[in-house]
Amino acid sequence: MIKIVCAAAVSLVLSGTLFGDQQTDWFATSTNPEIQYRFQVFDNSKACYVEFRDQQQGSGPTTFDVAVDYTTADLNANKEAPTKTDTEHIVTTPTHAGSSRISNCSGVVAARASYVQRH
Repeated sequence: MIKIVCAAAVSLVLSGTLFGDQQTDWFATSTNPEIQYRFQVFDNSKACYVEFRDQQQGSGPTTFDVAVDYTTADLNANKEAPTKTDTEHIVTTPTHAGSSRISNCSGVVAARASYVQRH
């Protein structure tokens, strides 16, 4: 009985903290519709996990730079969440999405891909 209770408790903790809120649908970046992103917000750690994929992915990797606009987890004096930008270099492959973790993030507003190279 104790093992079942412990397993249930671990399951609840993992579902609430590790997995965070639901992952969004895929969105096209504003500068290149073939490069898409989706994100998941982790409220307890104040972070966003962002995944990227290339709809034109060939047999090799795709590399690109991406600027992600996001709202911060901190409120300003007007009780609004400021928007900041994080820039990352991303690599996707036919079997793996590229990913990025943004600290102090409460949501992703937009993403812009640049310097896309398909190898």
